[in-house]
Amino acid sequence: MTGPIVEFFPAPRIRRLLPVPPASTPPELGADWPVRSLHLNESPFAPAPEVVAAMQQAAAGLNRYPDHDGLQLVAALAARLGVASDRIVIGAGTNELLFASGEITLDPGDEAIAPDPGFVTYAKIVAMRDATFVGVPVRADGIVDVAATVAAVTPRTRLVYVATPNNPTGGMLEQAHVEKLVAELPDHVLLHYDEAYYEFGRHAGGPDGLALLERRKAPWIATRSFSKAYGLAGARIGYGIASTAAVAEAYRKIRINFSVNAVALAGALVALDQTAHTEALLEHTAQERDRLDAALTRLGFRTFPSAANFITAVAPSPARELTSALRELNVFVLPMPWRDSPGALRITIGTREDNDAVIAGLSRAMAAR
Repeated sequence: MTGPIVEFFPAPRIRRLLPVPPASTPPELGADWPVRSLHLNESPFAPAPEVVAAMQQAAAGLNRYPDHDGLQLVAALAARLGVASDRIVIGAGTNELLFASGEITLDPGDEAIAPDPGFVTYAKIVAMRDATFVGVPVRADGIVDVAATVAAVTPRTRLVYVATPNNPTGGMLEQAHVEKLVAELPDHVLLHYDEAYYEFGRHAGGPDGLALLERRKAPWIATRSFSKAYGLAGARIGYGIASTAAVAEAYRKIRINFSVNAVALAGALVALDQTAHTEALLEHTAQERDRLDAALTRLGFRTFPSAANFITAVAPSPARELTSALRELNVFVLPMPWRDSPGALRITIGTREDNDAVIAGLSRAMAAR
């Protein structure tokens, strides 16, 4: 590329972005070496059969555009949550709504606050708006530090992301934390309350964040996903509950046309009623999370208390080397840097066989050192 366009394309805010590594597609090595994909926090189980059937039926009508606003799904969510339907918005996963929060609040020079470590997309969103990202370290137990978050707000702050349970640590806010956040976060910021792992948090005894958020007079949105507990990660669908109809309308104004496809809408609508299927996944996750936590502790890892469908553990030896050893067994986990340590591993809770493979692989790798 030559000529003046080099100076303008891409925009400086895009040139400054670091490439996000593509999701690894594990190789199929045959029945004796099954893929164990434990690096993306997906459900290890397929959606309920009724959900699959509804999606197959919807596929027959893919020559037509979907309902842009997902009115059937929104009505079902409104009835379930006890909120007005004009306060609910849908998106292609909660990612679309996370990006929308940046779009409707941030101009160049503004600030946005998020937990550190936190979902890597937060920082990307802020950078794409040419705003300033302010990372607030999580507490030692992996929970978002509400007091530090509130203290980090300045007159330039326009957006605050708070996640519970937090990705990648799994820490969950208690009721007192949410009450403090609602009471003390200044009114000039939008609070984006990220509940991608909502169902797991509630199963673990977490508070009803929505009831607490209703006390906040300033703008907020809580976002939830069908990717995790409902097993629809491949369909890309999520939703948000906004503080008011006016706040929800701001999200609707900037949504990409027809961003949620008809198959995803059909599956999500039916998934809401498959309570037995969802509860079985939540019970499995809780039991296997405890078992994996105990095994990692025996191996010398320092685990964070998790209320999500994953565990993050600070490793006793270089995390990337352990990840490579697991990859040789077709087991995929996520390595991360961690301050004052050789790194950490984030491990999705898989099937019992998946988790056994992780334990065996790490045991072998540790013994070989």
